[in-house]
Amino acid sequence: MTLQLKLEEYILDPDEPINSFELGYEYELKGQYASAMGYYLKCAELTDDDKLAYECLLRKAQCYNELPDRQAHVRNCCLLAVAILPGRPEAYHLLSVHYEKIGLWHESYSWAVIGQRLNGIAKGDTLNTHVNFPGFFVLPFQEAVALWWIGRFDESRAKFHELKKSGELNDEYAGHVQWNIDNLEGRDADLMVKDKAITNKEEIIKKILAKQGADK
Repeated sequence: MTLQLKLEEYILDPDEPINSFELGYEYELKGQYASAMGYYLKCAELTDDDKLAYECLLRKAQCYNELPDRQAHVRNCCLLAVAILPGRPEAYHLLSVHYEKIGLWHESYSWAVIGQRLNGIAKGDTLNTHVNFPGFFVLPFQEAVALWWIGRFDESRAKFHELKKSGELNDEYAGHVQWNIDNLEGRDADLMVKDKAITNKEEIIKKILAKQGADK
């Protein structure tokens, strides 16, 4: 019903950018990603609102994330979004996650840190839709994960503890942070056996890889 309504609104005024955006979003929700991206592209081309164009690019990145072998397109959409609004944090987070997925840890680390340095949006300045950005805390979280993988173990553990104490995490990320702390400090987080020592760093890395594979 909502799709039909948005389609009717678009037909009445196809040159209104927000109509293209909202129709694209309805198609995306239904898993029709090619149609969605076409309308996001049209909205981005029509609008004079940089924030809306930025969101169109991130929505396209989200669509590409749902398709196989489209990671280069995800990256390109995010880079274009950064060029439009370099002060917003969402695109930096998606870039950090993108590089995490393909195992380029220095790049993942760099984008997470850059996002924290350049973020200049006011609190509560959100986008129209959810673009996999639950809060600013996801950037230091990405930094902490990448720090471990590039061999800066003490800094990684310290960053996770800092996040735990921050009081800013949602329930999901509070769990992610605790899981990482338990594993990185030599406790088997998956079995919840807190005193089981794991002294070999390679074993900890194997556990993280196994969990990443199970989550995909």
